Amino acid sequence: MKTFPIGVLLLSAMVGRSLFGASPAPSPAQEPAERAARYEAVSTPQFVQGKRLVSLLGIRRGDSVLDLGCGTGRLAEYVARTVGPAGKVVGIDPSPQRIAIAQRRRREGLSFAVGGSDDLSSFPDASFDRVYLNYVFHWIENKAETLRQIHRILKPGGRLGISTGYRDRPSRIRSLIRESVREALGEVPPDLFLSPFRLSARDLRSLAERAGFRVVRLQILSFRAYAKDPEAVIAFLDASSSGRFLSGVGEQERSRILAVLRRKLAKIRTARGIEMEHPAIFLVAEKPR
Repeated sequence: MKTFPIGVLLLSAMVGRSLFGASPAPSPAQEPAERAARYEAVSTPQFVQGKRLVSLLGIRRGDSVLDLGCGTGRLAEYVARTVGPAGKVVGIDPSPQRIAIAQRRRREGLSFAVGGSDDLSSFPDASFDRVYLNYVFHWIENKAETLRQIHRILKPGGRLGISTGYRDRPSRIRSLIRESVREALGEVPPDLFLSPFRLSARDLRSLAERAGFRVVRLQILSFRAYAKDPEAVIAFLDASSSGRFLSGVGEQERSRILAVLRRKLAKIRTARGIEMEHPAIFLVAEKPR
């Protein structure tokens, strides 16, 4: 169990479809600069988890590495120090505003570009030694195609690393959000409560193997953090989901849900803050030589 006293924990976020007259969920490409800056400020849990992931990949000096879904580039910058001046790290993310922040970290051997998992065609075959997706995979719709493309751009013997949300052990916060929705709306509309964490460890292994990978490591790791107050939790949920948290309801319904959620979060607050455990699946897989 990893424990670290920080402002917020990386949590699952509900992604809403259009209900009660609400607009469709925004895409990361529409993220405003203010939200991207807020994400940069609260992304320490994801960064800590990412360091654990890359430590399992055996990244060496001189390696070429792709950070798929790099956010604001903190982890890519960390990896760039490992590969050194002879290596290269490329970070891509669908949010132009997060990439704008990442570009401040750019230097020789470390570059960033706007892009998503849906099209990796700009990368030649066998062009990377390592590819990783740190807490990104659960947001990807066509997971099988993404893995197929990653297999193509990895060199023989290259490794893939994934950390992703775990379907089979919901966090306490996820349960509180569901309770809040039911209390505020009288039910949990099926189109509203769409947690992105739909994978079991067995599902992830199967997807990787069908894409041609040999699974080297598969385990569940837990991380714990402390939010200082309910507002910190809500701010993180909004920032980490690029504004998709509860986006499938109208403003009145959203306000009612959040009012209930604030009360529930306040009840579990301790002297250290609001404690939240976050279980995640970690996978390391290799492209056969």
